[in-house]
Amino acid sequence: MSPVQTVAQVFDAIQQAKTGAADFTTNFFSVEKRLQDWIARGELAYEQTHGAAFFFRKDRDFQHLYYCASDVGALQSGLSVLLSVKSEKVVLDIVGKEAGLADFLTKWEQSGFRPYTKLFRLARIAAPVAAGTEEGVEFAQTGDTTQILSLLEEQFDPYGEQIPLLYELEAAIAQQQILVARRDEVVAGLLFFETQGVSSTLRFWTVDAKFRALKLGSALMRRYFTTQNAVKRYVLWVAADNANAIQKYEHYGYKPDGLVDYVLVNQLIRS
Repeated sequence: MSPVQTVAQVFDAIQQAKTGAADFTTNFFSVEKRLQDWIARGELAYEQTHGAAFFFRKDRDFQHLYYCASDVGALQSGLSVLLSVKSEKVVLDIVGKEAGLADFLTKWEQSGFRPYTKLFRLARIAAPVAAGTEEGVEFAQTGDTTQILSLLEEQFDPYGEQIPLLYELEAAIAQQQILVARRDEVVAGLLFFETQGVSSTLRFWTVDAKFRALKLGSALMRRYFTTQNAVKRYVLWVAADNANAIQKYEHYGYKPDGLVDYVLVNQLIRS
Protein backbone atom coordinates (compact mmCIF):
# COMPACT_ATOMS: atom_id res chain seq x y z
CA MET A 1 0.00 0.00 0.00
CA SER A 2 1.07 3.58 -0.64
CA PRO A 3 0.01 6.44 1.65
CA VAL A 4 -2.46 8.87 0.10
CA GLN A 5 -0.95 12.36 0.12
CA THR A 6 -3.75 14.46 -1.39
CA VAL A 7 -7.47 14.31 -2.11
CA ALA A 8 -6.61 14.73 -5.81
CA GLN A 9 -4.83 11.34 -5.71
CA VAL A 10 -8.08 9.73 -4.57
CA PHE A 11 -10.16 11.34 -7.29
CA ASP A 12 -7.57 10.53 -9.98
CA ALA A 13 -7.52 6.86 -8.97
CA ILE A 14 -11.31 6.69 -9.02
CA GLN A 15 -11.44 8.35 -12.44
CA GLN A 16 -8.95 5.84 -13.85
CA ALA A 17 -11.15 2.99 -12.64
CA LYS A 18 -14.19 4.65 -14.23
CA THR A 19 -12.57 5.24 -17.61
CA GLY A 20 -14.08 2.84 -20.10
CA ALA A 21 -15.98 1.06 -17.31
CA ALA A 22 -18.47 -1.51 -18.53
CA ASP A 23 -20.24 -1.91 -15.18
CA PHE A 24 -18.63 0.40 -12.61
CA THR A 25 -18.94 -0.78 -9.01
CA THR A 26 -17.91 0.92 -5.75
CA ASN A 27 -18.53 1.21 -2.03
CA PHE A 28 -16.54 4.45 -1.68
CA PHE A 29 -18.71 7.52 -1.10
CA SER A 30 -16.69 9.56 1.39
CA VAL A 31 -16.99 13.35 1.31
CA GLU A 32 -13.94 15.56 0.76
CA LYS A 33 -13.75 16.84 4.35
CA ARG A 34 -13.56 13.31 5.71
CA LEU A 35 -10.91 12.37 3.16
CA GLN A 36 -8.86 15.38 4.24
CA ASP A 37 -9.06 14.26 7.87
CA TRP A 38 -7.97 10.72 7.04
CA ILE A 39 -5.07 11.92 4.88
CA ALA A 40 -3.89 14.48 7.45
CA ARG A 41 -3.66 11.73 10.08
CA GLY A 42 -1.96 9.21 7.82
CA GLU A 43 -4.94 6.84 7.97
CA LEU A 44 -5.54 6.41 4.22
CA ALA A 45 -3.51 4.30 1.78
CA TYR A 46 -4.25 2.88 -1.65
CA GLU A 47 -3.33 0.30 -4.27
CA GLN A 48 -4.22 0.42 -7.93
CA THR A 49 -4.59 -2.51 -10.30
CA HIS A 50 -5.81 -2.76 -13.88
CA GLY A 51 -9.35 -1.38 -13.87
CA ALA A 52 -9.62 -1.02 -10.08
CA ALA A 53 -8.55 1.19 -7.18
CA PHE A 54 -8.50 0.04 -3.55
CA PHE A 55 -8.36 2.33 -0.52
CA PHE A 56 -7.49 1.23 3.01
CA ARG A 57 -8.35 3.29 6.09
CA LYS A 58 -6.62 2.39 9.34
CA ASP A 59 -8.98 1.90 12.31
CA ARG A 60 -7.59 0.47 15.57
CA ASP A 61 -6.09 -2.94 14.69
CA PHE A 62 -7.74 -3.37 11.28
CA GLN A 63 -8.34 -1.73 7.90
CA HIS A 64 -11.58 -0.60 6.26
CA LEU A 65 -11.49 -1.50 2.57
CA TYR A 66 -13.08 0.72 -0.09
CA TYR A 67 -13.00 -0.15 -3.78
CA CYS A 68 -13.78 1.32 -7.21
CA ALA A 69 -13.69 -1.04 -10.18
CA SER A 70 -14.67 -0.93 -13.83
CA ASP A 71 -16.57 -4.19 -13.37
CA VAL A 72 -16.73 -7.21 -11.08
CA GLY A 73 -14.07 -9.05 -13.08
CA ALA A 74 -11.57 -6.22 -12.55
CA LEU A 75 -12.52 -6.14 -8.87
CA GLN A 76 -11.85 -9.86 -8.37
CA SER A 77 -8.66 -9.75 -10.41
CA GLY A 78 -7.38 -6.85 -8.31
CA LEU A 79 -8.27 -8.53 -5.03
CA SER A 80 -6.35 -11.64 -6.01
CA VAL A 81 -3.05 -9.73 -6.05
CA LEU A 82 -3.54 -7.45 -3.05
CA LEU A 83 -1.07 -8.49 -0.37
CA SER A 84 -2.82 -6.32 2.22
CA VAL A 85 -5.96 -8.46 2.30
CA LYS A 86 -3.80 -11.48 3.13
CA SER A 87 -1.58 -9.86 5.76
CA GLU A 88 -3.91 -7.51 7.65
CA LYS A 89 -7.36 -7.65 9.24
CA VAL A 90 -9.77 -6.14 6.69
CA VAL A 91 -13.43 -5.10 6.91
CA LEU A 92 -15.71 -3.77 4.16
CA ASP A 93 -19.34 -2.80 3.70
CA ILE A 94 -21.59 -3.78 0.79
CA VAL A 95 -24.82 -1.74 0.68
CA GLY A 96 -27.87 -2.31 -1.50
CA LYS A 97 -31.21 -4.03 -1.84
CA GLU A 98 -31.21 -7.54 -0.39
CA ALA A 99 -32.40 -9.24 -3.58
CA GLY A 100 -29.67 -7.69 -5.70
CA LEU A 101 -26.70 -8.57 -3.50
CA ALA A 102 -26.66 -12.38 -3.44
CA ASP A 103 -24.50 -12.93 -6.55
CA PHE A 104 -22.14 -10.10 -5.60
CA LEU A 105 -21.64 -11.51 -2.09
CA THR A 106 -20.72 -14.86 -3.64
CA LYS A 107 -17.98 -13.11 -5.62
CA TRP A 108 -16.54 -11.67 -2.41
CA GLU A 109 -16.62 -15.07 -0.71
CA GLN A 110 -14.68 -16.46 -3.67
CA SER A 111 -12.11 -13.73 -2.97
CA GLY A 112 -11.61 -14.80 0.66
CA PHE A 113 -14.17 -12.72 2.54
CA ARG A 114 -17.10 -13.88 4.64
CA PRO A 115 -20.25 -12.23 6.05
CA TYR A 116 -19.66 -10.89 9.57
CA THR A 117 -22.93 -9.11 10.27
CA LYS A 118 -25.86 -7.52 8.48
CA LEU A 119 -27.42 -4.13 9.17
CA PHE A 120 -30.87 -2.85 8.24
CA ARG A 121 -31.49 0.79 7.42
CA LEU A 122 -34.51 2.26 9.17
CA ALA A 123 -36.12 5.58 8.28
CA ARG A 124 -38.57 7.91 10.01
CA ILE A 125 -40.53 10.84 8.62
CA ALA A 126 -40.71 13.85 10.94
CA ALA A 127 -43.64 13.61 13.37
CA PRO A 128 -44.54 15.02 16.81
CA VAL A 129 -43.00 13.27 19.83
CA ALA A 130 -44.83 12.68 23.11
CA ALA A 131 -43.79 15.05 25.89
CA GLY A 132 -41.70 13.80 28.81
CA THR A 133 -38.93 14.77 31.16
CA GLU A 134 -35.47 15.37 29.68
CA GLU A 135 -33.75 16.44 32.88
CA GLY A 136 -30.00 15.95 32.77
CA VAL A 137 -29.82 15.64 28.97
CA GLU A 138 -27.56 18.15 27.21
CA PHE A 139 -25.00 18.47 24.48
CA ALA A 140 -21.69 16.81 25.32
CA GLN A 141 -18.73 18.89 26.44
CA THR A 142 -15.04 18.49 25.55
CA GLY A 143 -14.32 16.85 28.90
CA ASP A 144 -16.79 14.05 28.11
CA THR A 145 -14.76 12.62 25.23
CA THR A 146 -13.01 9.82 27.11
CA GLN A 147 -16.19 8.66 28.85
CA ILE A 148 -18.11 8.69 25.56
CA LEU A 149 -15.45 6.65 23.78
CA SER A 150 -15.33 4.15 26.64
CA LEU A 151 -19.11 3.70 26.54
CA LEU A 152 -19.14 3.25 22.77
CA GLU A 153 -16.34 0.68 22.84
CA GLU A 154 -18.11 -1.21 25.61
CA GLN A 155 -21.50 -1.31 23.86
CA PHE A 156 -20.68 -1.59 20.14
CA ASP A 157 -18.64 -3.81 17.82
CA PRO A 158 -15.80 -1.93 16.06
CA TYR A 159 -15.79 -4.32 13.10
CA GLY A 160 -19.51 -4.11 12.45
CA GLU A 161 -20.52 -0.63 13.62
CA GLN A 162 -17.70 1.80 12.80
CA ILE A 163 -16.99 3.27 16.24
CA PRO A 164 -15.46 6.74 15.84
CA LEU A 165 -11.92 7.53 16.91
CA LEU A 166 -11.10 10.08 19.58
CA TYR A 167 -10.53 12.99 17.19
CA GLU A 168 -13.84 12.25 15.44
CA LEU A 169 -15.64 12.43 18.77
CA GLU A 170 -13.93 15.74 19.55
CA ALA A 171 -15.12 17.15 16.22
CA ALA A 172 -18.68 15.86 16.79
CA ILE A 173 -18.79 17.44 20.24
CA ALA A 174 -17.61 20.77 18.79
CA GLN A 175 -20.44 20.59 16.24
CA GLN A 176 -23.04 19.67 18.89
CA GLN A 177 -23.71 16.24 17.40
CA ILE A 178 -23.64 14.27 20.66
CA LEU A 179 -26.25 14.42 23.40
CA VAL A 180 -25.46 12.94 26.80
CA ALA A 181 -27.48 12.03 29.87
CA ARG A 182 -25.59 12.60 33.11
CA ARG A 183 -25.91 11.11 36.54
CA ASP A 184 -23.52 12.43 39.22
CA GLU A 185 -21.08 13.77 36.62
CA VAL A 186 -21.02 10.40 34.86
CA VAL A 187 -22.03 10.02 31.20
CA ALA A 188 -24.79 7.48 31.74
CA GLY A 189 -26.08 7.50 28.15
CA LEU A 190 -25.53 9.16 24.80
CA LEU A 191 -27.02 9.79 21.39
CA PHE A 192 -24.63 10.57 18.53
CA PHE A 193 -26.09 11.93 15.29
CA GLU A 194 -25.14 13.74 12.08
CA THR A 195 -27.55 16.24 10.54
CA GLN A 196 -27.14 17.66 7.05
CA GLY A 197 -29.88 19.94 5.80
CA VAL A 198 -33.25 18.27 6.34
CA SER A 199 -31.82 14.76 6.82
CA SER A 200 -30.35 13.35 10.03
CA THR A 201 -28.55 10.07 10.68
CA LEU A 202 -28.62 8.60 14.18
CA ARG A 203 -25.27 6.85 14.55
CA PHE A 204 -25.25 5.60 18.16
CA TRP A 205 -27.84 5.53 20.95
CA THR A 206 -27.07 3.71 24.18
CA VAL A 207 -27.33 3.83 27.97
CA ASP A 208 -24.88 2.26 30.40
CA ALA A 209 -26.37 -0.94 31.85
CA LYS A 210 -26.20 0.50 35.40
CA PHE A 211 -28.64 3.28 34.47
CA ARG A 212 -31.16 1.56 32.21
CA ALA A 213 -34.02 1.69 34.70
CA LEU A 214 -34.03 5.50 34.64
CA LYS A 215 -35.61 5.98 31.17
CA LEU A 216 -32.59 7.92 29.97
CA GLY A 217 -32.81 6.40 26.50
CA SER A 218 -36.24 7.89 25.88
CA ALA A 219 -35.10 11.26 27.27
CA LEU A 220 -32.16 11.28 24.84
CA MET A 221 -34.39 10.39 21.90
CA ARG A 222 -36.93 13.10 22.71
CA ARG A 223 -34.19 15.72 23.04
CA TYR A 224 -32.74 14.58 19.72
CA PHE A 225 -36.04 15.08 17.92
CA THR A 226 -36.73 18.45 19.56
CA THR A 227 -33.24 19.87 18.86
CA GLN A 228 -33.38 18.65 15.24
CA ASN A 229 -36.90 19.89 14.57
CA ALA A 230 -36.10 21.21 11.07
CA VAL A 231 -35.28 17.67 9.90
CA LYS A 232 -37.76 16.00 7.56
CA ARG A 233 -36.25 12.51 7.37
CA TYR A 234 -34.35 10.56 10.00
CA VAL A 235 -32.35 7.41 9.21
CA LEU A 236 -30.18 4.92 11.09
CA TRP A 237 -28.49 1.54 10.69
CA VAL A 238 -29.12 -1.28 13.15
CA ALA A 239 -27.83 -4.84 13.39
CA ALA A 240 -30.39 -7.19 11.84
CA ASP A 241 -30.14 -9.62 14.77
CA ASN A 242 -30.68 -6.93 17.43
CA ALA A 243 -34.43 -7.43 17.87
CA ASN A 244 -34.53 -5.38 21.06
CA ALA A 245 -33.03 -2.29 19.42
CA ILE A 246 -35.23 -2.65 16.33
CA GLN A 247 -38.33 -2.80 18.52
CA LYS A 248 -37.28 0.38 20.34
CA TYR A 249 -36.63 2.23 17.10
CA GLU A 250 -39.98 1.14 15.70
CA HIS A 251 -41.60 2.58 18.84
CA TYR A 252 -40.30 5.99 17.71
CA GLY A 253 -41.62 5.58 14.17
CA TYR A 254 -38.61 4.11 12.39
CA LYS A 255 -39.31 1.49 9.72
CA PRO A 256 -37.09 -0.54 7.33
CA ASP A 257 -36.64 1.25 4.00
CA GLY A 258 -35.29 -1.73 2.05
CA LEU A 259 -31.54 -1.08 2.19
CA VAL A 260 -29.17 -3.53 3.87
CA ASP A 261 -25.46 -3.34 4.68
CA TYR A 262 -23.48 -6.58 4.66
CA VAL A 263 -20.27 -6.24 6.65
CA LEU A 264 -17.65 -8.64 5.31
CA VAL A 265 -14.31 -9.59 6.86
CA ASN A 266 -11.26 -11.48 5.70
CA GLN A 267 -9.96 -14.66 7.27
CA LEU A 268 -7.68 -12.87 9.77
CA ILE A 269 -10.75 -11.76 11.73
CA ARG A 270 -11.85 -14.87 13.59
CA SER A 271 -14.76 -13.77 15.79
